[in-house]
Amino acid sequence: MHNIQTPPTIEEILSKAPGNPVLWQLFLADLAGAMQCDSGFLSIADLGRDGGVHHLYHYNVEPEGHLCFERNFRNPGSFDASVAKQPYRVFCSNTLNATFRHDNGSTETDVAGEHYRFGVSLPLNKRYAYCLYLNSSRTFAESELQGCVNQLEALVPPLQHALQKEQWLSLYSQITLLTGKHVAAYIIVDRALKVLFSDPVFNRIIADMDCVEIRGKHLAFLNKNTEQRVLEMMAGIGCDTVTTQNQCDSCAITVIPARTLDNLYAWEFYKKGVALTFTNGHENNPTLVRLMTLHSLTSCEAMCALHFIATPSISHIADSCHRSSATVRNHIKSIMQKLDVHNQGALMKKLLAIAAL
Repeated sequence: MHNIQTPPTIEEILSKAPGNPVLWQLFLADLAGAMQCDSGFLSIADLGRDGGVHHLYHYNVEPEGHLCFERNFRNPGSFDASVAKQPYRVFCSNTLNATFRHDNGSTETDVAGEHYRFGVSLPLNKRYAYCLYLNSSRTFAESELQGCVNQLEALVPPLQHALQKEQWLSLYSQITLLTGKHVAAYIIVDRALKVLFSDPVFNRIIADMDCVEIRGKHLAFLNKNTEQRVLEMMAGIGCDTVTTQNQCDSCAITVIPARTLDNLYAWEFYKKGVALTFTNGHENNPTLVRLMTLHSLTSCEAMCALHFIATPSISHIADSCHRSSATVRNHIKSIMQKLDVHNQGALMKKLLAIAAL
């Protein structure tokens, strides 16, 4: 007798979407279907004076729909602009035959054929916001409209969590590739050590270190000599340089200027900021401990897994671990069996999840 698997819910898809573009597309399509909508956008809105939008994902939207949306967004009185500037609030608007007037006196109609639009925005930072818009050409009863609004409101917390994790993964992958090693935690600060971006998981890891702590909105070094050294490094680095400080009591600190991460979008990083990464000694590495104690990896396998997070290249791992490529391949196979994954992509995702605990 065959077991019939229940299709995943929208919330389940959303929880697994970070780092997976296919699942983000599926989330958008399933949400549009559940709300009886015809199309939708998940976009980044630039809230600056001359800001525009960048569509991260879209469902069932023709090219002219993109252009019309982008024109409307630049009109402060449009539905799209109103949603972007009022975060966390779910909007519903009847936009049939709605027109918006420009400064030059011309008018344009909102996205053609739509009776109702739903929208909500979530702040990314002072300049950018995530925006989710759904469009429907059908007519809703009042009770149906309220049901759609309630459904979208319920999705706001998990959506925000998924988007934050998406940003974390994007930054983390770039930083580990750039440094070429496992990073226990990172934080983005300005040159006065004011925190611009941090993650709760990394905050807990940093709190366990004996050289630094987060005090409110600032990063504080407990050793003034270490602080002075880091500030000097931040002041002296170029736009394409990564500098590593000498080992302190519990970690090594790497300073990465924002411009080094030039393959990230503007909203994924703070161009005037600096990333500080913290690398624990292996004997104190919490990910190493978790892999050995919770997943029964040997010390060699756990070290191999840490290097795999930084780079999945067999030859690079072999060089770093001073092992043969054949030995590393055997370690990877054993790690996959113990973590119950069946390909290297799934292995990377699970190892990143373990590192984030």
